[in-house]
Amino acid sequence: MKILSITTATNHLSVAINDDKQVIAEKNEVDQRNHSEHLDPLISEILKENNLTLNDIDRFAVAQGPGSYTGLRIGITTAKMFASILDKDLVGVSTLASLAQGVDAGDSIIVAELDARNDNFFAGGYVKDDNGVKNVVADGHYHIDDLLNKVKAAAGNKKVIFVGSDIDKYQDQITSIWPEINYQQAPAGANQVHAANIGLLALDSEAIDPDKMVPKYLRRTQAELDWHKKTGKAYGPDSDYVEEV
Repeated sequence: MKILSITTATNHLSVAINDDKQVIAEKNEVDQRNHSEHLDPLISEILKENNLTLNDIDRFAVAQGPGSYTGLRIGITTAKMFASILDKDLVGVSTLASLAQGVDAGDSIIVAELDARNDNFFAGGYVKDDNGVKNVVADGHYHIDDLLNKVKAAAGNKKVIFVGSDIDKYQDQITSIWPEINYQQAPAGANQVHAANIGLLALDSEAIDPDKMVPKYLRRTQAELDWHKKTGKAYGPDSDYVEEV
């Protein structure tokens, strides 16, 4: 099965082609911050360089979240369009799971995390074996104190590997909450979201109707928060609040 995978969830743009568990190719752009302009050309390049067309792809996979609100919509919209027009499978993959997939874990718990500022993180805890990654701390939007307490409860005596945003600047907070923690940051290359890892996770994932795929932000947008504060109404479906703005 040939899988074309996309991630625009962070400042790292990545596109890959996998054939079952084999990574055929991956192309990356780091910190360009203009994914809307670069995504389609990058897809065209990787297909052309590997003598493939979109019609040769059996399944499209995309980082579904968490991540940048705008970034997620760019990647998801592109993947949905391809899958819908070509009548191919579409799979959404957790951005955090794809980070965990890229770590050589051993007997460790992997904390995949993206800094959400003000001591908050998009994060999830994972363990990894020959069968892939398993989520043991649910993906969510956590204050660092809450995150560490949940990881501590799940980790037991396991070593902790952080992957994603640089955790070293939080060292004092980490050790004050969990003095006996044995942790490290993943190697530099693993701390970016790679499309090839999305493709590996997508191989055995359930396909979704393109019309039903939406980003998994894991927290309310500022517009939703402002709308709720203004109207006092309960949160509804993803776009209800737009009519009130």
